[in-house]
Amino acid sequence: MSTLKQSLPDKIWPGLGTACLISGYVSSDEQLKDITVSNQMGLSASTLLHLATDQIDECCLEDEPEKSYLSGFTSLVKFPAVSQNVSISPEIMAEFPDKKSKKLTHGSIELITDNSVALASTSFRRTDDGNRIMICMACWEPDPDRFVRQINSIKAQTLKSWHCIINDDASSDESWLRVQEIIADDSRFSLFRNEENLGFYANFEVALSRVPEDVEYIALADQDDDWYPQKLETCVQAFADKTSLVYCDMRVVDEKGEVIAETYWSGRKNNFIDADVLFLANTVTGAASVFRRELLEAILPFPQPVGQVFHDHWIACVARCQGELAYVDQALYDYYQYGSSVIGHCDFEARGVGQRVAELAGNAKHIRHPGKLKSWLVHKRHSALNVFHQEYLRLFLFAEILKIRVPAMQAEAEKGLRMFSASWLSIFYLLLAHVRIVFRKETTDDAEMRLAASVFIFKIDRIYGRLFANRIVKKHCQSLSNSS
Repeated sequence: MSTLKQSLPDKIWPGLGTACLISGYVSSDEQLKDITVSNQMGLSASTLLHLATDQIDECCLEDEPEKSYLSGFTSLVKFPAVSQNVSISPEIMAEFPDKKSKKLTHGSIELITDNSVALASTSFRRTDDGNRIMICMACWEPDPDRFVRQINSIKAQTLKSWHCIINDDASSDESWLRVQEIIADDSRFSLFRNEENLGFYANFEVALSRVPEDVEYIALADQDDDWYPQKLETCVQAFADKTSLVYCDMRVVDEKGEVIAETYWSGRKNNFIDADVLFLANTVTGAASVFRRELLEAILPFPQPVGQVFHDHWIACVARCQGELAYVDQALYDYYQYGSSVIGHCDFEARGVGQRVAELAGNAKHIRHPGKLKSWLVHKRHSALNVFHQEYLRLFLFAEILKIRVPAMQAEAEKGLRMFSASWLSIFYLLLAHVRIVFRKETTDDAEMRLAASVFIFKIDRIYGRLFANRIVKKHCQSLSNSS
């Protein structure tokens, strides 16, 4: 019995090269050794093995469940760049000891050389300054008044050589007609509409895929903010030779326009220099950023979404690997915080050593009560494994794709990616990052400790599963039988 819970897509645009995660489980009387992918077009795979306890019920259907090892896996499959469209039929194989194997079937995959969306036809009012900027706005069911405010603030920019792509994420016909009416016949805007709703992450990917080559910079825009007239001009002026991305501060306001905070950084430290901190806790807000057009080759396509993934974090990681980030310490737009906002104003403060010791002491109370201790440990295990699959694997995938697309990356960034190798050594690098972060009083909401714990529990869980798989399955099936 074998199942691919998450398989490969039918069509892949690899760009400079990409990677996808597949996952599943194999039920056999032997322990799973590895998952391999047939070597077509330079495909390769690396596998993380674990006990697939979420599918353990199916073991109980076996005649002798105590002899059925339920082996779960998550494999990273890498795809190289292609020079022409090609269809491949990779074979995914489960490998066992003594050279035994089992085929996990998969259909054909089409590898394409370019994205399949239409490019925008740009119209610039002035081209003599050499700073052509493409603004990419992803929108969905925009409120008319808020949308008009954002559009008017773009029109009022002091830097005039801009063009704006508006990519609508399959809004209702009524909303789509309103957008068309608001833009009217202004040739500086290109309107597009997705056939189906993709979500903000994929919608921004589509918008960026429409950017033509004859621009120097790209800016991202939300549908309901209010840019100050000098926003684009000030950001462009902040670029130096090695700068790949510039972002600015913002004023946070409520839906009535009343000021919540004069700066985004009222409750959190801003860091745009240290690569490890940026990888762990993004500080770059998409609507605050402007980046060089040439970054798109490494940015697109976006990584496969894992857990709660954000486009601006991925873009910031690419920019930091390829060059330097710069920050304009000046609010250049009003960020409107609504109750229905997809992404809100994020605050978390640096925590001192005293606070951390107090928290550890608080957890010690569980040791005195065996029953509570067991429940607490089970809860921590489930939480850690959830963090691993929803957070750590996202950064693991980021790191692997970055190494493919940015082979000559910044040295500090390359060192920072060692935290996401999913190995025992990655735990050491996460803990080392924690020491540096505490010493520098940075703010990451302890992401590095949460991730280190998740990798540790994942590794221990795997060892326990390999040693006691028979016992785990048998006990579970007995419990299932008694409850029924």
